[in-house]
Order: sequence, then structure tokens, then C-alpha cells
Amino acid sequence: MKAMILAAGLGTRMGSISKVVPKPLIKINDKTLLEENIEKLISIGVKEIIINVSWLADKIINRIGDGKSFGIDILWSKEDQPLDTGGGIYNVLPLLGEEAFFVANADVWVDTAAYEALLKSYQSHMHGLLLMVKNPQHNTDGDFSLNDGLVGFGPNKLTFSGLSILSKSLFDHHDSSVASFSLKDIFDFWIDKKKLSGRLYHGYWNDIGTPNRLKMLEEHLNSRGSLLHDI
Repeated sequence: MKAMILAAGLGTRMGSISKVVPKPLIKINDKTLLEENIEKLISIGVKEIIINVSWLADKIINRIGDGKSFGIDILWSKEDQPLDTGGGIYNVLPLLGEEAFFVANADVWVDTAAYEALLKSYQSHMHGLLLMVKNPQHNTDGDFSLNDGLVGFGPNKLTFSGLSILSKSLFDHHDSSVASFSLKDIFDFWIDKKKLSGRLYHGYWNDIGTPNRLKMLEEHLNSRGSLLHDI
């Protein structure tokens, strides 16, 4: 299985940190967030990863390279214009092939168990499988509901973790003349058709979108005997 890591965000909510260090290169235990994601994907059998980049792109590419140091192939999609989450994936669909592929947000931290749980739950008939988590303080309203394994718009919404397995067919209806669009637009289309799957993950998850959430991750890792370092 191949994978796509979304790393093209500007990281503006990180303030001064992301002005010199792109958010995917913030270090955790001497590994960057991006390296953590790469290694967790490798642990579940991923052999090829496509990563889209924009802000401070060369810093990211120079740090990670072509994947040989990880024993895999890494391809880069350098975006001169922002394509958003959906557009970033759609732009490299030919590279992702015909089989289903993992998608991970570069600024999300979860244990390897989350990747394993998603892979174990995926079935070939699914258009997409989203990993859902309980709502954090910064997203108390949630994103989507989850009932009998189907993602919906109902009450008791959960938060989309940023980790998913998607099929190429998920994008079949998209208007190719629209370059920049959100992945949520694609999800909404299939939710209306009751054809988007999900599963709830109960383990630790952190969307590192702000300095405060970065501090929360530091506290979590310190409680496990780990240390968080600046790059």
C-alpha cells in the first residue's frame, strides 16, 4: 500500500515557530513530526510515500530526502499555489496508483496503534475509511457522526483525526477544472450517498495546530518518559 502525507500547510497558527521551521519539521525525541509519520507508515507495510509541500518546501525536502535512508521511496509534490487537502491528493492521483492508499496529516501525532487499527478495519469495498476520535477542547462540536461504521451528518459528532485510507474512486466525481479544494468536499459527497466508512479510535491523538497543543503533546510524552525538543 502507498501513502500520502499532507505537509503543504502554512502553519500560521503556530506563530513565530513556523516562520523559520515548517511545522512538519518540529522535533519529537530527535525525530521530526514528518519522520514520525513516515516511520509509522513503514511499520504497517507502506513502501512508497508521496508528500506534498509548499511553505519552506526545500527545508522539508532536504531534511527527508528520497526515502533511501528509510528503506522506501519518497516522492515530492511541490505546490507553487495552494491546492488544499483535496487538491493536493488529486494532483498526485496518478502516482498513488489504482489501489487504496493511506492519507496522513503531517502535523497529527498518534501512536502506531492508530495506523494498525485503521489498516485492520479497512475492507476493499470501501470508498474511504476515516479514523475518528473523541472531540478535543478545540473542536467540541466535532466533524461527523459515526453510526454502524458509516460516517454521517447526524448528532453526537466526533472529530476526524486526519488519518484515513482512501480509494481512487473517491475522486471520480470531481470536476478536474477545479484545482484547489478541501478533502471535506469529497467526504460530504460520499456521506450523502451513505458510502463513507469510519471507525473510532480511543488512543491518544493530538492535532498540533497551535503552540498550546504542542505543549500538550510535550506533557503527554513527558508523562511517558519522553522529551520534546525544538529543532
